Amino acid sequence: MADSKPHVFPMPRTAFVFLITSVVLSVLPHMQRVPVWLQLVFGVVMVWRIQVFRQRLTFPPRWVRLLLVCCGVLAIVYHHGTIFGPDAGVALLITAYLFKQLEMYTRRDAFLVVILSFFVLATEFLFSSSLFTSIYVFVVLVVISSALVALNMSGTNIALWRPLKVALISILQAVPLLLVLFFLFPRIGPIWELGMQTKMARTGLSESISPGDIAELSLSTELAFRVDFDGAIPEPRDRYWRALIFDRFDGRTWHAQKEGVYLPFDPARLEKAGEPLSYRVYLEPTGQDWLPAIAWANLNGIRHKTANSLVNYAEQLVDNPVSYAVESYFQYQYEALGMPRESWVRYTTLPPSGNSRALTWGRELYRQTGGAPALISNGILERFRREEFVYTLKPPKLGANSIDEFLFQTKKGFCAHYAGAFVYIMRAAGIPARMVGGYQGGESHPIGNYLLVHQYDAHAWVEFWDKGKGWVHVDPTAAIAPHRIETGSLRQSLDEESLRFSPFSDLDVRNLPMLEELRMMADYVDYLWFKNVVSFDHEAQNRLLQAFLGEVTPKRIALLLGICGGFVVLCLAGWMLYSQRPIHRLSKADKHYMKFLSMLALKGLDREVGEGIDAFSRRAQEQFPEQKNNINKISNIYSEIKYSKSGESESQGNKSATKSDSIAALEQQLGQAVASLKI
Repeated sequence: MADSKPHVFPMPRTAFVFLITSVVLSVLPHMQRVPVWLQLVFGVVMVWRIQVFRQRLTFPPRWVRLLLVCCGVLAIVYHHGTIFGPDAGVALLITAYLFKQLEMYTRRDAFLVVILSFFVLATEFLFSSSLFTSIYVFVVLVVISSALVALNMSGTNIALWRPLKVALISILQAVPLLLVLFFLFPRIGPIWELGMQTKMARTGLSESISPGDIAELSLSTELAFRVDFDGAIPEPRDRYWRALIFDRFDGRTWHAQKEGVYLPFDPARLEKAGEPLSYRVYLEPTGQDWLPAIAWANLNGIRHKTANSLVNYAEQLVDNPVSYAVESYFQYQYEALGMPRESWVRYTTLPPSGNSRALTWGRELYRQTGGAPALISNGILERFRREEFVYTLKPPKLGANSIDEFLFQTKKGFCAHYAGAFVYIMRAAGIPARMVGGYQGGESHPIGNYLLVHQYDAHAWVEFWDKGKGWVHVDPTAAIAPHRIETGSLRQSLDEESLRFSPFSDLDVRNLPMLEELRMMADYVDYLWFKNVVSFDHEAQNRLLQAFLGEVTPKRIALLLGICGGFVVLCLAGWMLYSQRPIHRLSKADKHYMKFLSMLALKGLDREVGEGIDAFSRRAQEQFPEQKNNINKISNIYSEIKYSKSGESESQGNKSATKSDSIAALEQQLGQAVASLKI
């Protein structure tokens, strides 16, 4: 059924091309996040709108559009369970944005689509702030601005480059002001917590882990964080990035501490020694509140809490890239003389039933060693080394008594199997113990001298409590796969097939030197963008202002802002005056004739003010009779060109191309005549 309202706005073809391109490019980055049905709607609406412009279809009637909008809103609520939050909100905005294409009757509707394009494009920064995203947004911003310019141009045949040029120049004019605001405008944090990605499943680390339920551990080459050290990068065996504590075991699953459950950090119980290791962590979005660091760690530059387990939690979920400075002490003791009773109970509790063989073995170790924690630990590690335990990412599934089956039957597993079994045996022996989750090792970047830690570097190890020493670090994986710890590389410790889960995995790239070099270069550029732009926070701004102002005061900041703003305005005003100056561009014929005049002037013959071409030609022929014919030819050709251009008034259509060709031929003859002049 056709819409009774006519398409009254005859949009220029160039404006339509830019407008439809703006819509496609603005929505395209969100296609991986929106439901499949919305992707189909996107394709159908774009085809329909193009056909309307080609007058092959008409706009749908009002009741159809209203029905489509209602169905779209209901489908979003059904898919996301809400209309709030970034995912649902962006999907709702895109739905309204797409259906608006089906009622673009007037110029006002077209301008509204342009404005919506700016909003839809800006939402991409809710999900990514990488250099690639920023470049993409800039390019699309130019396209949207070109659509706005084209809609304001008169005429039907508008060259594509005209609105593109105006839009690009306008945006570049705003860059100086953008830089001033970026460096000098106060860095204000988010007014509200968006709660992005809280339901997003992330590989690598999780708040719970069930080794017995995992038949094959899928690895991810996704970047977890980068680390920039002030000095030399420590050895892989010293790079344990503490992120969370697994303290509760229900018989199958280890659970991490929940916020509000853990006790606060007590500085009085800490003893540290030696020089600190200083570095800065550039953490990718996780949707969690963990802040990985090497224990013991003192964090600066981010609002956080430190738990009694020496784990650091951000006050807000890490939904965007963040950075923080860290000072870590390798030599430290915590709670060496004792711990709160609540902690003792938590770190010695076991399920009331199950895993009887492991429980019996733990009690036997207690009797054999007299309850010495270090001896019990050595006994467990010795068994791992002596018997045929295997480190693998493809362990067999385990039954109800997962610890017993792993220790006495399958003897195959990855870090969580060994760490979980170790903690269970220590607790069975009455020793407080806990599993620590985080990352181990990392990849040194050959260009930037910083560390890359990926999700496949996720690791689990153990801490047990020993009176007089506090919490003692031990990694059961080192007893089975020491190469994994010494090199900090999971790739070199396992069968390579376990990492080949995609044809374009990082492992495959590393086997190709050229692609590996390109990968490292791309990461280095992204690292510089993250370090200098994305991480430019309030502290970085203060350091920059102190370098220019010394003492940072509101008065000095206002003065600097005024000076920079005034400088930008003066530069723009000067550029506008320069660009609008009257310019007389010489044609090829004029250039050839000016060369002819210069040659005669060198011989003492100057053209007088107001002297015509023929009059000057006669004087030149009298002074240089040997070049009479050549001078006459030059003057005649130049006169013909000038009079031919001045007479272009009638019937420009079919004659314009022929006239242009003839002028070009005359200009060539004029150049040859001037070149052959010998005086």
